[in-house]
Amino acid sequence: MSKKAIIFGIEDVLFDASLQTANARLSAVKAMIEAGLPVDVESCYRTLEKVVSELGPDNTKHFDKLLERLGLPWSPNIIAAGVVAYRAAEPVYLKPYPETLPTLLKLRDLGVRLGCVSGGKSVKQWQKLIGLGLQHIFHKVVIAQDLEVEEFNKDVLKRALNALEAPLEETLYVGARHDSGIKVANELGLLSVLLTQGNPKTAIAAEPQARYRVNKFSEILKLVE
Repeated sequence: MSKKAIIFGIEDVLFDASLQTANARLSAVKAMIEAGLPVDVESCYRTLEKVVSELGPDNTKHFDKLLERLGLPWSPNIIAAGVVAYRAAEPVYLKPYPETLPTLLKLRDLGVRLGCVSGGKSVKQWQKLIGLGLQHIFHKVVIAQDLEVEEFNKDVLKRALNALEAPLEETLYVGARHDSGIKVANELGLLSVLLTQGNPKTAIAAEPQARYRVNKFSEILKLVE
């Protein structure tokens, strides 16, 4: 099937965000314990995961809330140790899959228009694209904050579609989560593609189902060639 446009998500689509996040949080937990946090690594990590889930990934008070949840007093040096360790670990794992750039370049050579969309804050998402070295590859990038919203929704995809001048029936959306990107793409009528490379657990979800499923980024070429 020849598709005129493909719109990509960012996390676990262009790079292994799950691996990056897990290692950055683990580094932060270990640093906080070394700084005097009186808990074990496993329980502290589990508690941090719950805190992030409750507050959302863009919240800046994860470590403050972690200490509160553990029943411990606020400690600036312990929190600072976590922040420094987290920030140091993040760029280490901010690397595209080996197939990402070659595949995107091949798609452009085939005449496919490329878009990139995401929820969250614009600066933070652009930092990821620039860190990945992919900021110049896409014909259009749309982040939720550009539309003055926080969550990824149909309007974000519509903005990208309009910019790419691509009809719904000739556009693929590639995402890594059933419950967000894939769901929105399905509701809008795009041909959705679930990529499980960075987070294979997403394939377990029953609903909503993507039209296609690929296990590696390079397999996207099979859908357009």
